[in-house]
Amino acid sequence: MGDELLITATPYGMQAAVVAGGRPTAFFVEWSASPSRIGDLHVARPLGRMSGIDACIVDIGDGEEAFLQGARSLDADGAPPIVQVVCDAYEGKRARVTRKPALAGRYAVFRPGGRGLSFSRRIRDPQIKRALSGIESPDGALTIRGAAAADPEAVPAEAAALAARWQEIEAAARRDRTPRRLWHAGGLLGRLLRDVAPAEAAHIAIDDRAVLGRARELATQEAPDLVPSLAVAGPSPSETAPLFERHDCAGRLQAALKPEVVLPGGTRLTIEETRALTAIDVDTSHAAAAAAAETAEAAGREIVLRNLSGLIAIDFAGRSGARRREAQIGALKGALAADRTPHRVLGVTAGGVVEVNRQRLGPSLRQALTEPAGSGFGGRRLRLEAIAHEAANAARREAASGARALTLRAAPALLDMLAQPGEDALARWLGIPVTLVSDPAQPHGRFVMERCGAPAAASHRDTCSTR
Repeated sequence: MGDELLITATPYGMQAAVVAGGRPTAFFVEWSASPSRIGDLHVARPLGRMSGIDACIVDIGDGEEAFLQGARSLDADGAPPIVQVVCDAYEGKRARVTRKPALAGRYAVFRPGGRGLSFSRRIRDPQIKRALSGIESPDGALTIRGAAAADPEAVPAEAAALAARWQEIEAAARRDRTPRRLWHAGGLLGRLLRDVAPAEAAHIAIDDRAVLGRARELATQEAPDLVPSLAVAGPSPSETAPLFERHDCAGRLQAALKPEVVLPGGTRLTIEETRALTAIDVDTSHAAAAAAAETAEAAGREIVLRNLSGLIAIDFAGRSGARRREAQIGALKGALAADRTPHRVLGVTAGGVVEVNRQRLGPSLRQALTEPAGSGFGGRRLRLEAIAHEAANAARREAASGARALTLRAAPALLDMLAQPGEDALARWLGIPVTLVSDPAQPHGRFVMERCGAPAAASHRDTCSTR
């Protein structure tokens, strides 16, 4: 079964799932109120150095501040400070930016100021490497990506286009040093097409026609090998099942919010995210003690699926001999081999804990879908954006099955979220009248939908297990 990319979108956000071998292996989330800015290039202005570390806060325009590490070079070279967003802002943390940008295309990555040509580890065909080894990029370093195997002839043109784009960006920064965005990388949708969609993708299904149109435009410009794979999917008179019901993506997404994973044989993984690191505790029964490799592989799968990042500490149960520990490390590396987010398996500490460092690009899946609830330690509940997205999906199913008008009852906070894109955003998106009725008695995470005066098939309860 070929790999698939499923993208479900509403006026409130977008969720995507990578499916390999018939099961979801990674999820991505972006809310319309806070779109991803990873890859965007900005002119920055330093606001203040941070005491004790080589870092500072910079103004990147539109009233937004970002964290920049490596601030000593800002005044040294006299060049306009161009920075690139490498980690989105989340849960009170500023976006993180770098002065070492990388312009990514579908087939190549251009790094200004660098030198040399390198190949992604996913390019294993020596003939492709020989065919592309003569490409020159005098203004920077060039890395050929795995997708180049789909269309090697497109690589030189893209490499030249990326180098020319950087020249335009530099010229714009020199003309005007006002903090602002110089280049928009396309948000999550652009990143999905450039960085996530595999070269051998059999199908990219999108359930929103406007997003499908944007995807086709982006793919035509930057990922032409994906254009034939793009297709509309989702509720229709003949198909009312949500897109994320394919391959049980919805169920797997819900399971990824739970702190525990029970494996066949009785092994239990307990995953705890903190501000400093993520801890994975492995509780292995005697019957499953021999399955060291399988347990480590499961831990690796959960790291990618949940988008865990930063320092990850895995405490495997029991005392492990050298051979058993070697099997665990090998299986963990194997499970992370296809991960497109930069990472390193650091090794084993003196206390027997296996450490992994994975680049942080923004919130984990749990942080993207839930928010702190109340003053209790660790309590969380579904975000209003996630509930609005689910409500829009439920309304779309009703409209596809023939509803001519809908009434949605919910607490005022959820109604405010539903009205954020505009008072009639949901109605315009569906093409039928939608009446939003404030009902303070409704709890957080619950909405009731009525179809022409009668209850519709869908209502929703907050089922976040971390609450």
